[in-house]
Amino acid sequence: MAKQLDRKLGFWAVFSIALGAMLGSGVFVLPGFAAGIAGPYVSLAFLLAGLMVLPAVLSKAELATAMPVAGGTYVYIDRAMGPWVGTITGFGTWASLTSKTAFVLVGLGAYLTIFADPSLFKPLALIVLVGLVGINILGAGKATRLQKIIVGVCLVALAIFSVWGTTTYEPARFDDPFPTGLLGIVMGAGFVFNAYAGVTKVCSVAEEIKNPDFNIPWGMLAAHVSGMTIYAVIAWVIVGNADLDVLATSETPVADAARNMGGQPLLIVMAIISILGLVSMSNAGVLSASRFPFAMGRDWLLPSWTNQLSPRFGTPLPAILLTGAVLFVLVFFLPAVQLAKLASGFKIMVFTMVNVAVIVLRETNVRWYKPTFKSPLYPWVQVVGIVGGLALLGTLAGIAVIGILAMGILGTVWYFAYAKQRVARKSAFAHVWGTAHVLRETRKLEEEEERGYQPPRVITALLGAERRPERLMRLGAAMVDEGWLEVLRLEELPEQTMLVAGLEEDEEGKAISDAAYAIGAEEDVRVAFHDVLTHNAKRAMGEHASKTRAEWIVLDWPEPKRASLVRHPMSWWLDHAPCDIALLKDRGEESYRRILVLAKPGPYDSLLLHVADRIAQRSGGRLTLFRPVAEATEEMQIEGFRGYHEQLAGLCRARTKSLILRTADEVATLVELSAKHDLLVLGAAPEHSLATLFLGSTEHRIAMAAKCSVLKLKAPRHAVHTRFELPETSRLPFGGLQAYTTWAAFGARLDVRNKDQLLQRVARRMNKVLGTDMADNVYSKLRKRERQQPTQLPGGVALIGATKNGLPATSLGVFTTSRPLTWTSRSRERVDVAIVVLSPPRERQVQLWMLGRCARMIHHPGFLDGLRSCADEEELLQVLSEADESLDSYLQSMDTSTDFSPVRLVEDEDSLIDRTPLDEPDGDDVPA
Repeated sequence: MAKQLDRKLGFWAVFSIALGAMLGSGVFVLPGFAAGIAGPYVSLAFLLAGLMVLPAVLSKAELATAMPVAGGTYVYIDRAMGPWVGTITGFGTWASLTSKTAFVLVGLGAYLTIFADPSLFKPLALIVLVGLVGINILGAGKATRLQKIIVGVCLVALAIFSVWGTTTYEPARFDDPFPTGLLGIVMGAGFVFNAYAGVTKVCSVAEEIKNPDFNIPWGMLAAHVSGMTIYAVIAWVIVGNADLDVLATSETPVADAARNMGGQPLLIVMAIISILGLVSMSNAGVLSASRFPFAMGRDWLLPSWTNQLSPRFGTPLPAILLTGAVLFVLVFFLPAVQLAKLASGFKIMVFTMVNVAVIVLRETNVRWYKPTFKSPLYPWVQVVGIVGGLALLGTLAGIAVIGILAMGILGTVWYFAYAKQRVARKSAFAHVWGTAHVLRETRKLEEEEERGYQPPRVITALLGAERRPERLMRLGAAMVDEGWLEVLRLEELPEQTMLVAGLEEDEEGKAISDAAYAIGAEEDVRVAFHDVLTHNAKRAMGEHASKTRAEWIVLDWPEPKRASLVRHPMSWWLDHAPCDIALLKDRGEESYRRILVLAKPGPYDSLLLHVADRIAQRSGGRLTLFRPVAEATEEMQIEGFRGYHEQLAGLCRARTKSLILRTADEVATLVELSAKHDLLVLGAAPEHSLATLFLGSTEHRIAMAAKCSVLKLKAPRHAVHTRFELPETSRLPFGGLQAYTTWAAFGARLDVRNKDQLLQRVARRMNKVLGTDMADNVYSKLRKRERQQPTQLPGGVALIGATKNGLPATSLGVFTTSRPLTWTSRSRERVDVAIVVLSPPRERQVQLWMLGRCARMIHHPGFLDGLRSCADEEELLQVLSEADESLDSYLQSMDTSTDFSPVRLVEDEDSLIDRTPLDEPDGDDVPA
């Protein structure tokens, strides 16, 4: 199966990438030099340059929707005019990016000298360059979030700067609008042309854009118009607040204007903002420029060593070093004005070729060219872009023309001397053809994710570090109740590396795919295999699980990368996953026949039993339900725990044994028991505490010391567990809730101001109904339940299940509040209906059944609205009873496979049992 690309970028991502790539030198450095060429109305030069760039924006958007692949301009031109011109354009695009990045670095050095010796501006720029090259080699792509923050801060600061500047500008500075005539405006437009170089940068990551037919053209156009506006406004403010003679030779025009506007304090602030913006722009320039030799090497237009990846960091090390060396030479030898002209000249050449490419592809009527967005007013828009570009190029003259001619000669000589005999075997055409096939596979995956109904699925996610992926896939197959086992192989590449760099099918991927389908055939489970290339495996896995409504994600146990911290970088995601999680610490057992389950009332006991029972049924194994208790635990309490184990055993179909031990060290006892078992199954506590961060959780310490494989299960979302079906032999009278309303407590429109007050009222009401003196204990239990996992469900309702020793029976509570209450800090939705089920451990089956039935009632039409309209307890009981009576017929009338998705809930942990540890075995077999 072809690999798929993780297409994550939407409209706003395209807009922010394009706009962020534009902002930098055009704001912080160019306005001063440009004002010296065009005069005080330099804003018109920025607008004219933007209009001349617009045809290329439209043309490149058309090309990108016809070929939404990485590689950018040189690939498009290669397809239109052949690899000879493609080679020249590839060199030209690389030269454009490097010369612009060099110009940005020189400007950055100038701003740094505001805080240092002015003579050090080039050494400072070179030091920053070395640092950025190092960052790109290390693959610090996750710094893109910081880069977005920097761009946001710069935009806010520039907006304030612009508003402030309108109150301090001097009209007299505009008295001589065109000192060099209108030709000065045209020359200025040619000079600032490179300010718009980044607007089409997003096309180089076109294969990562979802819905490219809309997002590419409209995102680019919105960014281009926004950039034109920002450039024009900032240039006007700068000229209005600084002398033209100073600006004409200044590499720090924003700082010059800020000094006149607000003195030294504003100068320092805007200098810092300028440095941040230019560092961000420089880093983006190094990243973008290094992709071009890498892409050309991949297509055999450059030596193969240019597309090699670092085995340690996964980044294109040779391409980055080559780009860094060229940048070093440009920064060291060329002044800022020459770099700006060189960058503008190369960019004019590239954009002109883009317009020509559209005309060639349209007029030749090639069958494969089917853009979903077509440039309006064809071919006049392209003709204007070509003629206007050549006119602007003529105003630059000098180094720009010499550079273009040199690049043309270099590209021609290189193509005929080196590339011609190689591209016949693998041309850019073949590359695009292969990528188009991958994009078709990617589109299929997107369509699958977007379907209204998704069959239940268990996702086995492979992140590349697994020693035995087959074990994880077999575990996933055992957990499939119905639906599919999906094996999701996620290959994470650094941001510095284009996703298409990993398109070639590798032997490991093929072996995993073959093994997945073989396991599916052996276990009689439907299997889907997806091999996804992504820049962020954590995000891609979570989004895919959400879109496909996965029930489970099965992962290898995340090991810490460094000994200093136990918490793994994936741990944040594990706390926020959209579905249940299974983590396997594999120690090599061939099968799991002796399964030890840490079974005590807690958030995951029903979850643990469900999975352990499935595994035991597949392997023909046996479950041991283990409960550690304190050495001083009374025999009466132990009998209660045995009754609880009997309840759990009644949910299982595999053979089951109960084991309750008194002990002084729970961890040591579990480790000792693990030596006699093949698999230890345990639940997971919340992992966001500081103690867990630095010391590790109890579950982690157990897993590290256990002698057998360990399976940790976690439900990080609120879920009512409805996977169990009660066996036919069950003697419990489950029909409806009517049998349990004797012990029910109700409260209508309670006047409470927050969640704690509501829980106090609930505890007092339910304590009174049960006839006990445990109100404070019940309140503490409810609060602890909320700390372990919020109970809020969509629709403004909380469904709370709590288990408490000493309660005489299971009790139901239904409460409404006079005002909606804030329930969790993460949810904006408030709660005004609370449904509570309290039970002793020995009635666990009853509690699970009641929670499942209440969860289904919540979906019953009009049930929640009926509760909210009740004025007293009798009305609440009536609404509950009516919904309970009609629930079964309502469910039978529904297509539950498509329209009804019951919520699953997890419960809390018994707070009465002291966690101080164990003693000798004292358990009996419990019939399954």
